[in-house]
Amino acid sequence: MCGSITFMISFAILKGPQSHFASMMAGDRIHFTVIYLGSMLLTLYLTFTAGGAKGYVLVLGASALQLLVLLWYLVAFLPGGATGMKVWTQALWTLLKPLMIGCAKCQAMCIGRCVSWYASRFTFAES
Repeated sequence: MCGSITFMISFAILKGPQSHFASMMAGDRIHFTVIYLGSMLLTLYLTFTAGGAKGYVLVLGASALQLLVLLWYLVAFLPGGATGMKVWTQALWTLLKPLMIGCAKCQAMCIGRCVSWYASRFTFAES
């Protein structure tokens, strides 16, 4: 949440606080503003009221919504935002693709061993 506030304050400093606030309240951006502020308040509310594993998942969901709305802001309202996001995601995919493939192979190996272990126990139990 602090990162989200810092993100918005940085734009307010660059554009001027009044100009930035006025642009957030413009007709084409009011949806963003309402969803963004709502997701921030929802994250805070869930952080302080929801407990346990269920609360953890709810806070993660609200935080993910907050992140998605910020990405929407970057893509939709900043000049070059869509192009920058495309370059960023392509670079990220290039970096993470080998890691994801390695994780998928490891997971497949673990699942295969678990299944064969279970099958061998099941077969011996019948004999």
